[in-house]
Amino acid sequence: MAAGIYSHRLGDLWLAGGASNTGGAVLRHYFADEELAALSEQIAPHQPSGLDYYPLLTPGERFPVNDPQYPPRLTPRPDDDLPFLQGLLEGIARIETQGYRRLMALGSGPVRQVYTAGGGAANQTWTVLRQQLLGVPATASNYTEAAYGAALLAMMTE
Repeated sequence: MAAGIYSHRLGDLWLAGGASNTGGAVLRHYFADEELAALSEQIAPHQPSGLDYYPLLTPGERFPVNDPQYPPRLTPRPDDDLPFLQGLLEGIARIETQGYRRLMALGSGPVRQVYTAGGGAANQTWTVLRQQLLGVPATASNYTEAAYGAALLAMMTE
């Protein structure tokens, strides 16, 4: 746990990973779902915002940096919500990229493809930002609700 890594059992395998404190909660703190969708469609993901955010709501991070005092970085905040949202999405994508690099530094194989579930799976702008940084395809899972995966795991244990 010192590295911020945890694992889940999947049949006879173990899935190693880590979870950052950034993500959807940060986005929903600043934007309603409708705003996120409308603004995301206006972002030009191939034109970087120039903002260097580490989007956290409060100090403390689990992964890729395991530091309970790790500070949020959300400034400067533009007056316009469009570049602010783009900066948040870019920051979340950078954290994900750092996470995969951290896993590889600890001995995992390289990431070849990312399958996405949850609310972010429907955001095409975020998908493009992630693919640019990761250098691999990012694809929405066939079933994007977390409950679907949990139900499959429950069926496997019976």
